[in-house]
Amino acid sequence: MTTPREDRMLAVYSNLEAISRRGVARNRREAAPLTVVQHTLLMFVATTPGCRAIDVAAALRLNRSTVSRQVGDLTGLGLVRTADEPKGRGQVLELTPRGDELLATSLRANQQALAARLEGWTDDEIDVLARGLERFNAADPRSTTPDPA
Repeated sequence: MTTPREDRMLAVYSNLEAISRRGVARNRREAAPLTVVQHTLLMFVATTPGCRAIDVAAALRLNRSTVSRQVGDLTGLGLVRTADEPKGRGQVLELTPRGDELLATSLRANQQALAARLEGWTDDEIDVLARGLERFNAADPRSTTPDPA
């Protein structure tokens, strides 16, 4: 027998999992310009000026070889390049104009999907959801959520 709190926590987990699964499926189905992985890496590079592959790996809690391979793929696709000025050990990553363009397109697609899901919600309801998600993400000391400022 579970407690009401355990039941609610399971409901939260199940809903978060469904949201994630639907997002991945939507990207595939709607031919979004970027995969979830590409979007995540480009977003991190765009919002973290001066970052290197090792910084991406640490922030996203990924193996360095995985990030290196992904960055290589993004470079090969012409979405990321290394900046001219090295930053100690490792090359600084930056988006190319094409990377900026595809990230903006991907962001618009995701924001439109979110707006459709929140259709009919009041501003107060959206504020409650936003505050709850901010609090949830802030509880992880290694959160990679960009500062909304």
